[in-house]
Amino acid sequence: MPLEAINNDSINPAGGLNYFNYFTEVEEEFVRRRGKPLMISPMDWALVESWKSAGIPLHIVLRAINEAFDGYDSRAQKYRKVNSIFYCQQAVEGAFAEYRLSQVGGGATDQVAEDSGSVRKGSRTRHEEEAFPKDVLLEFLARCGEELSQSAQSDHPELNEAIDRARARLKEIAADIEGSKQVLAESIERDLDAIDRMILESASIACGEEELKKIRAEAESQLRSYRKKMDKAIYETTVLNFVSRRLREINKIPRLSLFYL
Repeated sequence: MPLEAINNDSINPAGGLNYFNYFTEVEEEFVRRRGKPLMISPMDWALVESWKSAGIPLHIVLRAINEAFDGYDSRAQKYRKVNSIFYCQQAVEGAFAEYRLSQVGGGATDQVAEDSGSVRKGSRTRHEEEAFPKDVLLEFLARCGEELSQSAQSDHPELNEAIDRARARLKEIAADIEGSKQVLAESIERDLDAIDRMILESASIACGEEELKKIRAEAESQLRSYRKKMDKAIYETTVLNFVSRRLREINKIPRLSLFYL
C-alpha cells in the first residue's frame, strides 16, 4: 500500500493557519450543540480529518453542524440521541457543495483560504509562531523522541530503521529551533508530517497486506451504514485515516503533529 494511501493527515493549503484548532473547534461545537459531554470516537476523528484534508473550511463545518442539530431539535419526537459526528456528515458535505458552487468564478482558491482562517474563538493570527514558545516545542519534540525510542522494538528491521531516522530528524529540528530567532510553526508541522508519513509507510510494510486488509475491513464495517450517503473521496479518506490511527496504536507510535502538543 503506497504512502499516500496510508496517511492523509497532511496540511491542506486551504486550511491555512487554522490547522491547529480545526479539530478542537469541530469537537467543541458538536458537544455544545449535543448538550452533553461525549468522548469522540476514532472513527469520528477520522471523518473530521477527511473534511480537513478535503479543504472544507471550518466555518462551513460549524454552520453545517448547527443546521444538522437545528433539524434534530425541530423534531417532535427524538428516538435516538446524537452520539456521533457522523450525524452531521450529510449536512457538512451538502453545505460544502453549495459553498463551492457559490465560489465558481469568484476567486475560489483565495476565498477558501480566507474563510478557512475564520473561527469562532481562539484562532491564531499570521504570527502563529508566537503561540508556540521554544521551550514548549522542544519539550514536545523530546517527548516524541522518547516515545519513539520505546516503539523501536519491532521484529521488523525496516520499521526500527525508520524510527531511528525519525528520532535523528527530530533532534535536527530541535537544534534548528534552539538556534533560530523566529519559530515558524507551519514549517515545523510540515517537517513532522513528512516524518510521520515515513514511519507509517514502514509500519504498513511491517504490518503486512493481510493485516492491513483486516484493519481496513474493520473501518469499512463501522462505516457501512454511512457509505451510501458519503462522498466517495471523503469515505475513502476516512477509511485510510482510520488505518493510519490503527497502525500508530499497534506500533505505539506517537502522532507527530503540533495539534497534539
